[in-house]
Parts: sequence; C-alpha cells; structure tokens
Amino acid sequence: METGLQLLMRDGAVRVAFQPHLTAEQYTELLARVRRPTTKAELRREMEEAAKHWGSGFEFNSAIE
Repeated sequence: METGLQLLMRDGAVRVAFQPHLTAEQYTELLARVRRPTTKAELRREMEEAAKHWGSGFEFNSAIE
C-alpha cells in the first residue's frame, strides 16, 4: 500500500508516492512540506529529503496527464 498525492506546481503537474503508506504523523509533515516548494525540482528535493528521513520508498512522476 502507498500514500500518493497529485500536485500542480508552477511548472506542471506531478505525482508523488511513498511506500509503504505513511503514518498519520508523517502525512501531516508531508502536507507541511508540499507547501514550501513552487517548482517540480524544488518539490522533488523536498520529497527526497522526506523519504530519506522516514526510511520510505519514493516515486516522483512529472509526466502525468
């Protein structure tokens, strides 16, 4: 099972997914983290840092329709 979000950044849409699914505390932190970046590159760095911090697998897809 995974936790995923689809987001619209200034430079396009992205889908981010974490495996296994996040805890309630991690999800709360995730929502705070996605508010900071404004571009896909900034978001990717933020999500990579979060995944590393949580010891989670992470998928970042910027080619969504």
